[in-house]
Amino acid sequence: MRISRHIKNQERRIILALLAALLTVQVVIYLVSVQSNRRIVEDTVSTQLETTAQVVDQLLELRQRQLTQGAAVLAADYGLKEAIAIGERATIESMLQNHGSRLQADIAVLNTLDRQLIASVPRELQQADIAPLLKAAALSGSVDGQMPIAMLRTQSGMLYQLVHSVVNMPTPQAELTLGFAIDDALAEELKRVTDTEFVLLSRGENGAWQLHGNTLSSTFDRLLGNPAALTDGAKWTLQDERGDYQMRSVSLSRVNAQGTREVLLIMGKSLGQSVAAYQRIETLQLYLLIASLLLSALVIVLISRHLLRPLNALAHLDSLTELPNRRLFDRSVANVLSDKGRSTPFALMMIDLDQFKLINDRYGHAAGDEVLKISANRLRSLLRRIDMPARLGGDEFAVLLPGLDRAAAIRFGQRIEEALSEPITFNQHTLQIGISVGIAIAPQDGETASELLRMADAEMYADKAQRESEPV
Repeated sequence: MRISRHIKNQERRIILALLAALLTVQVVIYLVSVQSNRRIVEDTVSTQLETTAQVVDQLLELRQRQLTQGAAVLAADYGLKEAIAIGERATIESMLQNHGSRLQADIAVLNTLDRQLIASVPRELQQADIAPLLKAAALSGSVDGQMPIAMLRTQSGMLYQLVHSVVNMPTPQAELTLGFAIDDALAEELKRVTDTEFVLLSRGENGAWQLHGNTLSSTFDRLLGNPAALTDGAKWTLQDERGDYQMRSVSLSRVNAQGTREVLLIMGKSLGQSVAAYQRIETLQLYLLIASLLLSALVIVLISRHLLRPLNALAHLDSLTELPNRRLFDRSVANVLSDKGRSTPFALMMIDLDQFKLINDRYGHAAGDEVLKISANRLRSLLRRIDMPARLGGDEFAVLLPGLDRAAAIRFGQRIEEALSEPITFNQHTLQIGISVGIAIAPQDGETASELLRMADAEMYADKAQRESEPV
């Protein structure tokens, strides 16, 4: 019946509105939580990179001290001094090779105090690099109590960290310089210690950048494609093949570098790895969100069925006959009239119970209520599923009959009159009532609900007056 569909449609709209509101709130909370987690991760990673920059600075300084001590041990070796004394260059080169390998040095140079080359490893070390190498090594001593890191970028493009020591025999007779490449191996070692990605760059006197070490899969050209990143203190996000990285650039300040204007250390931490812990929390939050929505949907459905439906029925049903009331009937007629594309007519029927007041006065209100309930049940039993009955008030009923023309409505009205005129037994009394019927057809008799109701009401009272005028 239309009343059931009407109430169910209202319940459905209320449920969908509540679920939409709840879903919106939950999704907003979830998205805010995700964004908050991302900001926490970014702030945490930024702090970690600042700490990593300090750690790397201390590691390079410690490496400088350790290498200096290693060079001093080699310079004090008796065999090296003896080979220098007798001028055995082959022996000197062999000792430089052996001792340098133990210290993991990439180049080793021995020269006189006036910077004349005695021996070098590798032997084919470019002569153009030796003079600046010796000059850079001389700057590796402490200045104002601090030990700067001496570096050299050779003409071949290699960047070396240099350590310097004097060979005493017992007076100073020679100088020993060891060079340690700034390369991928150093970047990998720093990554192992700090769990951070590293890129090591230097900028030559001509302003051109040179890549020396890189633990990222990104190409050097991609790094050069972001000039703003190649400045001290720069922070940015790098989209690498392995994910997104938060990056920070730091210019190594305590560096005496020959052949270069700047040595830049670029550090990066994977945002994906840092977010992983939060993603597990977010996944749990998502599951809780889904569970909450399902539980809320169940609660809303139960509330609608046990609270909204009774309230809805109370607002739209007649409590005595359980038929739709005038409010719902008027709305239903208006909805049918407003339906777009309606091509078939419909009938609106008004029904009045004659002698009802007499029964009420003679047998009491209980008898009148019984008459109304039995009449409503008889009327309901005659209708199709698409028809809509209603009690408008007192002893007046109405029926909305879709698809019926006037002739069909008149025949149906006769059936209603016959069924409702059957005697009713109440407390061993036989109650006899009469029926007056009025019919209006849309759109011939009116195009609004009020016009149709007025027309049917007028015809009903005309029918009632005719019955009352007929002789008993």
